[in-house]
Amino acid sequence: MNIGDRAAHAPKTWRIGARGAALALLLLVEIVLLDGAYSFRDIVGGAPSPAWRVFNDTLQVLVYVALYAGIAFCFLAFAQSRAIVADWLTDARTHRWGRWLGAQTVLFLGLLAALSALSGANATPWAGVSLWMAAAGAMVVCAVIALAPISFWFGFARKHAGHAIVALAFGALTYAAIEFSRNSWHDLSAATLYTSHWLLQLYEPSAFIDVPNRMLGALDFRVIIGAPCSGYEGVGLVLGMMSFYIFAFRRDLRFPHVLVLLPLGALTIWVLNAVRLTLLVSMGAHVSPEVAINGFHSQAGWVFFLTVTISLMLIAHRAPIFRAHPVVDKKQERDPALYLAAALLTPFAALMAARIGGAVFGDSSRWAGVLLIAIPVATIWIYRDAIRGQLAKIGAEPWLVGLAVGGLWIVTEPAAETSTLGAWLETQPPAAAAAWLALRIFGFALIVPIVEELAFRGYLHRALISRRFEAVAPGAFTWVALIVTSVLFGALHGRWLAGALAGAAFAITLYRSKTLSGAIAAHVAANGIIAIYAVMMERWELL
Repeated sequence: MNIGDRAAHAPKTWRIGARGAALALLLLVEIVLLDGAYSFRDIVGGAPSPAWRVFNDTLQVLVYVALYAGIAFCFLAFAQSRAIVADWLTDARTHRWGRWLGAQTVLFLGLLAALSALSGANATPWAGVSLWMAAAGAMVVCAVIALAPISFWFGFARKHAGHAIVALAFGALTYAAIEFSRNSWHDLSAATLYTSHWLLQLYEPSAFIDVPNRMLGALDFRVIIGAPCSGYEGVGLVLGMMSFYIFAFRRDLRFPHVLVLLPLGALTIWVLNAVRLTLLVSMGAHVSPEVAINGFHSQAGWVFFLTVTISLMLIAHRAPIFRAHPVVDKKQERDPALYLAAALLTPFAALMAARIGGAVFGDSSRWAGVLLIAIPVATIWIYRDAIRGQLAKIGAEPWLVGLAVGGLWIVTEPAAETSTLGAWLETQPPAAAAAWLALRIFGFALIVPIVEELAFRGYLHRALISRRFEAVAPGAFTWVALIVTSVLFGALHGRWLAGALAGAAFAITLYRSKTLSGAIAAHVAANGIIAIYAVMMERWELL
């Protein structure tokens, strides 16, 4: 069959998109399985030789650098995503991909089987691992060629070579910053420990410090300040994120003025890390060690990191000293697209902040967690007019779809997990338990569906169709928008596959009803029936 005949019998666009998504997902799953089965250091019994350790450490560095670089490249290429997809569809339409898929599948199975033989080696398996790495590279190449012909990848490399170099540099710098933060504890240990102790003793008479053992405490509670607590990790992350941000928006920013944000961000996150350690000790000494260690300790670092980076980005865009162009006069009419984006995304950001805040308190303060639903409620109220403009009347179909989704979620729920919520409710007065459940169900069955649908089906779905998302009809359809929003929606939930299917069902109600109200109604119905079932059957893990 010649090229003209193949073009005439080429598959439809949606089939090519589905095939590409399936191939990409297959490769990702295979890499995860191989990574889980391969151990960098433990593949040889006994103490590994220095050369073997260097080899595996280098391999680990390359993997992480490639991961960070891939994330950065996706950000850089996002502005040209539609052109990239168009080129790929054109080249993939007549591409013979089956044999490449077969080759990479055979290589994957061989790689998986070879790991058991390598792990049982009594000597360092240099030859075996070298062949294994070569076969792994061949597997990735076969998978890539299955996605698109070699000609497409050559053209892709020529067009985006600059982005690739920048992404690799960002990946290397990010990895170096994180490793520097982990391995340079002694350079800042005294400063971090003494600063935290100085802050603590300002209001805590029982504060004490043990420098040789890196210990900080008050009363009977004490913590050991390990390397991750020194502050270097936060400094590295802030420097990496802000460096990439400044590069990505370099045309809008003023140099060298904006570079002052780098040391400012590093100093701010380091000081906030000392504040975090101080609050951790106080909370452990006077509130609850469980809340301090299992809640506050694991969440406060991310809260401070997000606060610093987002604040610095806002300053860079708003402060005239950092902008390359004058700021638009505040008296001028606001940008409708920007305001609509804020109305659709701010409630979701508020919901995430509420969840992080609830995790800080942990199970020992359930009231604090449930009351934080007031944060997304407040943002919905602030943007109520813009949100109301996205809604329309609907029939009964979305509600029925939602009930079906909720029912399937219940029947496919794994065996009941141990939950302390039931025992906690029994210790509360009846009126207090009822009030807590009412607030929990209000957030779970109404606020969460509204907020998530505004972000996923209201904004992200349309933004994947066009950069001018505000001009896209709510019921517009593309396979990319359906697949990406559904997968990301699933990733947000613990059961990612069930969550992705639920997200696809909500998207279908969007297409059929031609309004965001359809997706919201289906989501509300699904969460509502789940909440009713959870209360009636005391399946508290569902809430």
